[in-house]
Amino acid sequence: MEHQEQEIANYRLAMQRMADDIISLRRQMSGLETENSRLRSERSMLQDAGQSLLSDADIDVMTKAELADRLVTLKYKLASETSDLRGMRDRVQQLQNELVRRNDREKELLLIKRAHQQQQVVLQQYHQKASRSRTLQDTVRKQEKVIEKMEKLLDDKLREEKRKRVPGGEKDGRVDFLQNEIYATLLGENSRLREELEGARQPVITVQQNVPSQETFSAAEKFSLLSKLEKSQARVQSLERELEEAARRWGREKQDLLTRLSEQEMGFSRTQTTILHHFPTKDPDLPSKRPSKLHPLI
Repeated sequence: MEHQEQEIANYRLAMQRMADDIISLRRQMSGLETENSRLRSERSMLQDAGQSLLSDADIDVMTKAELADRLVTLKYKLASETSDLRGMRDRVQQLQNELVRRNDREKELLLIKRAHQQQQVVLQQYHQKASRSRTLQDTVRKQEKVIEKMEKLLDDKLREEKRKRVPGGEKDGRVDFLQNEIYATLLGENSRLREELEGARQPVITVQQNVPSQETFSAAEKFSLLSKLEKSQARVQSLERELEEAARRWGREKQDLLTRLSEQEMGFSRTQTTILHHFPTKDPDLPSKRPSKLHPLI
């Protein structure tokens, strides 16, 4: 079975070659017929010219010198027309070559135009990414302002609570430890997100500065840049989601802490089994000094 399939494939290949040869021969025959027709027309033109020259005078009454002069004149005219014909052929060949070059240049122009359109799309994506980055920066600034206000409110609440309580109590130590845990965790997360955001933003800025020189990039480099752009966009989107989640978690924990302080002020108390989620445990023997202010992301 495999042998028959191989023979059929060979037969098809031979038939394809024969068809190509027949098409090539037909093209050659068409070219030769065109060339023969052109040569016949040229011969008829030369014959007509010779007959017209010979018919101007009666050959029987012409002397040998006159015949020789007339023959020289005919040869000179034939050489002149042959030279003109050769020049016209060269001119036609030059025009054909110029037409081929212009067609090639037109194809290159179309390719360049298509590449330019792709670059415009990439540039538009970069502009959109830069706009989203600015929006993210504004959102982060607003979140920082809200966090600062909440910090001030929490500090005021803690000062008021400390004034009402006896110094050195067990509740004060627990609240200070909880507050220190919150600030230490948020500070570490803030630093990590800031470093990742700066690292993700830097390649985008570098590519934006090199956009005008992309006309000399190859197709592989363009695909590589597009791949890097998609990875960078995915990374920045992930960072945006992490920032939003961190801001929401920070708001929930702040609200929970304020609720606890309000309950303690009102005389309510919670059991010792209350767990603060999303924050790692920390040694209570460490100093409970919290940072005065979180570093901004931008």
